[in-house]
Amino acid sequence: MDNTFELKCRPDGIIIEKGDKRFSIEKSSDGDIWFNAIDNDMKLSINSYSRNNEEWQIFNIFENLMKSIVGRYMLSEDYKGEYSSLPKDFVDLKNKTITWHSDSDNNSTLQLHLSEKELIISIVSDNYHSNVMKVRIRINGSTYGSYYQEFERFFSELHCFAYQVKLKREESSNFEKRMSLHKKRSI
Repeated sequence: MDNTFELKCRPDGIIIEKGDKRFSIEKSSDGDIWFNAIDNDMKLSINSYSRNNEEWQIFNIFENLMKSIVGRYMLSEDYKGEYSSLPKDFVDLKNKTITWHSDSDNNSTLQLHLSEKELIISIVSDNYHSNVMKVRIRINGSTYGSYYQEFERFFSELHCFAYQVKLKREESSNFEKRMSLHKKRSI
């Protein structure tokens, strides 16, 4: 199985590919953040000890998202809220899992699970009639209240990193083109 990791930047988001798994994270014009996958029950693991710098950095960005959600959850004592409007499976401290049910009522969920060596990102849907799984993080009127703010910070950090990677690749490609032209002229 090919475990090649690739990060692509687009104006409205990013695409993460590893092996035969692929998903995107996009920000729509209304500010909502969307996690999209083509496969039903998409699971992609990001290795914390990867030699690929991009994969390692992406692991850190996702881990920071999880830490900020769990930290806020604990500090605000939402875990104690017997009458909380938060879904009961939102933060599972014992299993180190965060579950976000899509804010667009399409029966899709985003799940982030942290283990010692990897972070597993899952997008799961009960809707098998659709070929695209979508999880919406709504910035207005979400069941999760203001927890969307953690995703906004996450998206900003992730998109900035992806853009830096894109610029670095373009710079490297331009340098290689200039060098190849230089070699041709000197012959």
